[in-house]
Amino acid sequence: MNPLHLSYAANATDGGIASAVTDLVAAQNAAGLNASWLTADRYPALRRDRLLLDSVNRMHPHLLHVHGLWRSPTRTTSAFESTGLPLVIAPHGMLNPVAFSHSRWKKLLVWQLWERRALMSSRCLHALCPAEASAIRELLPQAPIAVIPNGVTVPAGEGNKLFGPTVATAPWQSAIPDNQSVLLFLGRFHSGKGISALLQAWQSVASEAERQGWWLVLVGYGDGGALQRKLSHSAVQRCMVFGPVFGAAKQAALTSAKAFVLPSHFEALPMAALEAMAHRLPCLLSTACNLPQAFTAGAALPAEPEPKALAASLQQLFALSPAERAAMGGAGQDLVRQQFSWHQIANQTRQLYSWILGGGERPSFVEVA
Repeated sequence: MNPLHLSYAANATDGGIASAVTDLVAAQNAAGLNASWLTADRYPALRRDRLLLDSVNRMHPHLLHVHGLWRSPTRTTSAFESTGLPLVIAPHGMLNPVAFSHSRWKKLLVWQLWERRALMSSRCLHALCPAEASAIRELLPQAPIAVIPNGVTVPAGEGNKLFGPTVATAPWQSAIPDNQSVLLFLGRFHSGKGISALLQAWQSVASEAERQGWWLVLVGYGDGGALQRKLSHSAVQRCMVFGPVFGAAKQAALTSAKAFVLPSHFEALPMAALEAMAHRLPCLLSTACNLPQAFTAGAALPAEPEPKALAASLQQLFALSPAERAAMGGAGQDLVRQQFSWHQIANQTRQLYSWILGGGERPSFVEVA
C-alpha cells in the first residue's frame, strides 16, 4: 500500500502540520507502508496547481491523504474525482468555528468555490479529536469521519536526547541562571494561542514569579518579530521571546524547561502539548487544546485564555513542590505512551486505508452519519 501525503509545506510555515506529517510518514513506513510526502510550496505559485497534479499522477499512489485546508492541496483535489483516486482529508482544526472566523469572508468565498466540494469528494475526513469531529459534522453532516490523533515520540530515557549527543542548548541558556525555572510556550505566535492573555496574567503575578524563581519564555514564529518588539517596549517582567527552534535545539528547550503553557482559544490537537508531556513537563492547558485526558491523568492544570483565570493557574503552578511537578510530568509521559504513540497511529491509518480501499470492516474509530 502506497499512500501519498499532500500538504502545503514541510517547514514551520505550515505550523504543526509539517511536524505531524513528518512523523506520521516515518511511522507508516516503519509499519510496512510505502508512504511518501509531497508539498505544494516546492512549486512556483503561478503554476503550482498544474505541477502538483502532474506530480501526483506520476507517483501513482493508491490513496491521497491531504493535510490542511484553504490552499492549493485542497484546491487541486477536485481534479482527482474523475480518476477514482481515493481521498482522505485532514483539516487539522481549520474547520473549528473560531479558526473559521479568522478571515471569514475570504474563507466563505473559497468554501463556495472549491473547499466544500473537495471535502465532500473525500472518502473519509480525518479529525484529530472528538471535538474536531463534532465541528466537522456541523458543516458536513453526512461525511464519514475517522478520529485519529497526532502522535508523539517519547525520549528513550530520563533526560535523553532524541537526536543523540549534541552541543545544542536552550535559547535562554546564557540569559537565565540555572537555578531558575522556565515556563515554556512553544509554537506559533498567533492571536488564537492566547498569548495576549498570558502576558497580562504573567505581569500580574510577576512579583510572585520572582520570589519563586520562575521565568516565562516564548519560543516561536509567525509574527515577523512583532511580539519581540512589543515586549521590548513593555513593562512585562521576567519574560523572554526567542525565534523558532528545531531538531536538537527544540529538544534542548523541552529538556531545559520546568513546565509548559498553551492557553489557546482553539486547537485540533496541539503537537507542542504532546511533546511537552512526552518530556515530562507539567502542563497548563486550556480546554480548547482538546486534551481532557491530560486533566484526568493529573498531567495538566487548567489555563483558560482569560487574564484573571490564567493568573490563578500560574499561582497554582508556583505553589507546586518539585515532587508534585515531577508526578505531573510522569503522568503526562505515561499518557502519551498509552494513547499517542506513533506505532498505534500508524496502525490506525493502515486500518483506515484498508477500509477505504475495500479491504476490511469499517474501523471502530470511523464515525458515519
